[in-house]
Amino acid sequence: MFLFKEKLKTAEAKKIEYEDGMLFVDCTKCSGVSSLGNAECVKCVSSGITDHGPPARLLMRKENDVEYSDVVISMLSEISKIGSLMSTASSEKVQPGCKGCQCSLPHNAKSIWDAFPEPRFDVMRIEAERSSQEKEGCEKCLWGTIAFIDRAETMMLNLKKHCAKTAFRLTEV
Repeated sequence: MFLFKEKLKTAEAKKIEYEDGMLFVDCTKCSGVSSLGNAECVKCVSSGITDHGPPARLLMRKENDVEYSDVVISMLSEISKIGSLMSTASSEKVQPGCKGCQCSLPHNAKSIWDAFPEPRFDVMRIEAERSSQEKEGCEKCLWGTIAFIDRAETMMLNLKKHCAKTAFRLTEV
């Protein structure tokens, strides 16, 4: 319940509009820093991209209006794909007896997204492997979750490589 109220406050604090290819994020009522150097802001803007599609222009408003480049929009679009996958997986229905299981896909997807930008995939994988597999279907669930963790890790590594290559090209003269 607390998490839902927290998300509701964030949604009320930030106004996201999409018009004529421009994604406008009004952060004036948000108590956060409203900077793409902040993981929560990146997640918020990437969720706007998920909801509306990749924009041609991105403008964030706090004290000043800041417009971001195509390169930044490209990176945020990739992050939005990861966020969308994590959101979908974290809302997946599980058996009633599996709700609190460390091995469940929804539990791990939520943990990955909550730990963005530096989830500890190795720790999640070990915790999943150590979970008890006493019920019917646990082993299948375990291997599905480990495959999901591997996929999420690959997506994050590819994003980081792409960001590093892009940053190198931007600084090359």
